[in-house]
Amino acid sequence: MILNSIQHTARHQHQCAGCGLTVHSGERYVRAQVPDGGRAAKAAFHSNCYTRLAASANNTK
Repeated sequence: MILNSIQHTARHQHQCAGCGLTVHSGERYVRAQVPDGGRAAKAAFHSNCYTRLAASANNTK
């Protein structure tokens, strides 16, 4: 497990930072740190969206 991205079960709706769709309550999602104008912020991602984002970041290195 990567400590800056942890999987949760949503207690209320969130907006996925990856695709913009709703993460519904009861659905598993990833809360991860994202850059926010020089500060670190947390954002919610569908698990699949986060996996694709992490894979594409690893491919660009």
